[in-house]
Amino acid sequence: MRIFLIITIFTMCISFNVFSSNALNIIPTESNKPLDPVSIENKAKIFSLSGNKSGLKINKSVIAKPSNTTLKNLMPFSKRDKYALKVLNEDKKTIMIYGLGNPFYIHAQHIDFEDREFFGGYVNADFKVAFSLDLDISYLILLEQNEGFLREINEIKLIN
Repeated sequence: MRIFLIITIFTMCISFNVFSSNALNIIPTESNKPLDPVSIENKAKIFSLSGNKSGLKINKSVIAKPSNTTLKNLMPFSKRDKYALKVLNEDKKTIMIYGLGNPFYIHAQHIDFEDREFFGGYVNADFKVAFSLDLDISYLILLEQNEGFLREINEIKLIN
């Protein structure tokens, strides 16, 4: 009986760990219609963002055709992303969560410093993101992922 209890507890712990780690790969959406992918052929809302690990700010927004680099900045959110961009509508319902990777950390190598533990540091970053014109975007939230948990860093209210 005691072995059965130990096996049951062990199985439950493994199941919980698998389900909780897979939950981070789910991209939540509150919309009934599928999201139109942004392409370089179509015009999109392009936001020029700047920030660091403490927060983001919008420098400029335009409606134009996005570049390939701008489109690469918004990848589906995964466990490997240190930072994410949560997109909300006017009712503060999640439209999408995009993975940003770690745009605020620069990795550098230098000759004669190979034995060092750290090869980089945190910097200010400027980048652009593009969204489909039909999305009702009212808020952008910068999130930080740490050991599977998402923490809100700052929220930006967009002026329509």
